[in-house]
Amino acid sequence: KQNPYGKVPVLVDGDGVLYESAVINEYLDEKFPQVQLMPADLLQRARVRIWIDFLNTRVHPAASDITHNRAPEKARERMRQHLQALDEEIAGKDFLVGNYSLADISFIPFYTRRERYGAVIDDTYPNLKRWGEALIARPQVAPTL
Repeated sequence: KQNPYGKVPVLVDGDGVLYESAVINEYLDEKFPQVQLMPADLLQRARVRIWIDFLNTRVHPAASDITHNRAPEKARERMRQHLQALDEEIAGKDFLVGNYSLADISFIPFYTRRERYGAVIDDTYPNLKRWGEALIARPQVAPTL
């Protein structure tokens, strides 16, 4: 009811109501600066935002189209391309941009629901698989799954 888009998440903080995951994540990062999840460097911050946007405007829509059977073959091909792009980006790195950041955190919900979306992340995408498994094994993440 508090989100005009009629979906979750919603964060109520005092008199303020926030919605949209990316916005909530940045708000929490700024509100609790002792655990920084956005790089200090402006270019790296922008790259984090690019990857968050990639997940929100490319990966999640393809997943939604697969789940809701909207042009599923085209959606599966888009998903394959997006997973390949992520696999290439994460090759030889622990995190998408520098240290663990909101870009990595934004991938976790998709990774944990990948089967629901028909996304198989196996040895076809070895870097993506390694990264996803490492993310969900983090001590801050594992207990929430």
